[in-house]
Amino acid sequence: MNKAKTGPDLGYSAAVIEHFQNPRNVGRIENPDGLGRIINPVCGDVTELYLKVRDGVVEAATFQSLGCAVTIASASVFTEKIKGRKISELLAGKDEDVVGRLVGLIEGELGELPQQKLHCPPATVQAFLEAIEKQSEKEGQTELAARVRALLPKVQGYYQRGAEKEPD
Repeated sequence: MNKAKTGPDLGYSAAVIEHFQNPRNVGRIENPDGLGRIINPVCGDVTELYLKVRDGVVEAATFQSLGCAVTIASASVFTEKIKGRKISELLAGKDEDVVGRLVGLIEGELGELPQQKLHCPPATVQAFLEAIEKQSEKEGQTELAARVRALLPKVQGYYQRGAEKEPD
């Protein structure tokens, strides 16, 4: 594999570079069961995440993104990690634990990220939660939709990681 010379200089892991240069699951799904779209509140990157769900299992997950290397790598890794997984298992646990675990699916694969890029993985998680919310509403699963709505505000705290503090 050809390693980008700028990767280490920018603090990106080999996994970030690989998923940026060769992203998995790029594209749209026709008639998705769920679609989440997020404009990252920190940087303005746009990510759309498409889902096909069958019997509570993520059958297919794809994305489209207009964003930086870490945003694209995050969506690439996340769509790989959730395919074939039960939604109930992905969302099991306390709210804070669920969001942390979902962000951890991305960061565990990508490795250490530069402080100024820690806001990228949560956007993919938010797009996923929005897609699940829409899918569950469409299916009449009101309890699941309410569960996801309760999780969405928990994502907001993750955007603040790595934010530079104003000098006193």
